[in-house]
Amino acid sequence: MRKVLLLLLPFFFLLSVTAAGADNAFSFSFQDGSLPAIAHSSGSYVNYSNLPQLNNPDRLASNLLFGVVSDIHVQSTNLIAQDKFQHMLGDMVQLQIPNLIINGDLGDGNPQDYHTLGTLVSHQKNAPAIFYTIGNHEFYKAYHNPITNKWSPGTFPNGETDMAARNRFLKLSKRSQVYYDEYLKGYHFIFLGSEKSAISDRTYGDRAFLSNEQLSWLESKLQENYSPGKPIFVFLHQPLVGLGSTQNSSDFIVQSDRLREILNRFGEVVFFSGHIHRELKLPTTVLRKEFIMVNSSSVSLPRDVHGQALHNQSEGLVVQVFKNKVTLKGRDFLTKTWIPDTQYTF
Repeated sequence: MRKVLLLLLPFFFLLSVTAAGADNAFSFSFQDGSLPAIAHSSGSYVNYSNLPQLNNPDRLASNLLFGVVSDIHVQSTNLIAQDKFQHMLGDMVQLQIPNLIINGDLGDGNPQDYHTLGTLVSHQKNAPAIFYTIGNHEFYKAYHNPITNKWSPGTFPNGETDMAARNRFLKLSKRSQVYYDEYLKGYHFIFLGSEKSAISDRTYGDRAFLSNEQLSWLESKLQENYSPGKPIFVFLHQPLVGLGSTQNSSDFIVQSDRLREILNRFGEVVFFSGHIHRELKLPTTVLRKEFIMVNSSSVSLPRDVHGQALHNQSEGLVVQVFKNKVTLKGRDFLTKTWIPDTQYTF
């Protein structure tokens, strides 16, 4: 035990120098025998004494308060996904969450799906401001028969193009391109998005394709108004690693090496992703390497570590920032309760 503590001392010293504020407390557990991951709130080293608890989110006490969800899969024919989405949105309203990021896989890319989603949002009084990212399923109209709308992978791409898929997403999100940025209460939010799919190249599969232009744009945006120690929130539907399952799985991004190299320069980055649907209570929901990576599970259908569907669950995150300290907490939208052991602070 003493040897372990001695080995960890240099790491904790480096962390204390680079962290924003001397009272920033961390707890660590080791995944795969090597790199440290941020521990659950039950960890002995985490200190929440200076942070309001998320049981009652306080918009006045927070520098910043927002929700992060993904994989809502609101299809016009899927009443269960629609119901879960309504539960999530209603819960965010009750919690008085002013901003909500829906991080990809909105439906199946069909015009009817976007219409259904827009209708559900419009019917929710006092809905938060919503920021969308594009997911792999936004390109899935290519798997549907253009006449019957039935699933038809044998006739892929069914007359569909990547441009048509992007344009339908842009119409919903009211954006000019699939990557964009915003400042919320002075904090920088950067939204990335795939520009191509298997329609362009079957080898891409469901991986995100980020053009050189988008990656160069990301580099410049990370430097824009940069302040050491101040969090930068980056969103992309596909993760760099299999958060929530294993750190050894393949990346889900065609240009993963370059994206990782860019993000590695900014320890302030908190990188949110979805795609894998893994439930939030798993130990690799949050990983810290050079920057922080966070899995946001799924509103429509979380899955356990083995990939088994959890039909009676619907999950997402609430994020609070207090003087550059970031606290995440997992939420079950069906029971309207906080998920045990899913609070993280860094």
